[in-house]
Amino acid sequence: MGNDLNKYLGLRVRSLRENAQMTQEELANFCEVSWRTISNLERGCVTPDLMMICKISKKFNVGLDDLLNIDVQRRKSMSRIATENLLIERIKTIDDPTLDFVVEQLNVVFKYFGV
Repeated sequence: MGNDLNKYLGLRVRSLRENAQMTQEELANFCEVSWRTISNLERGCVTPDLMMICKISKKFNVGLDDLLNIDVQRRKSMSRIATENLLIERIKTIDDPTLDFVVEQLNVVFKYFGV
């Protein structure tokens, strides 16, 4: 994997792990690796093998395309990707009435800004 993809994957894994309120050690145990491996993965310093990617995908119930979306990472800055991932994970945790309210507010913002 390229360095940018490693960084993207690391940011995505960190976001998913933190949202699930898991420690690096807990994710490491699930993936049958050391916590140092998870730390290095989240910092974009290592290229995980396919089995590890699949385990992470399964643990957080996200598709492989979500973890490895190369098209997204080529067009967006890493800080933007991190912000989007955090927002997505937060939205997944809210109840239906709150989600409906958020959608209404976003529609107002989109209409105002012509998005």
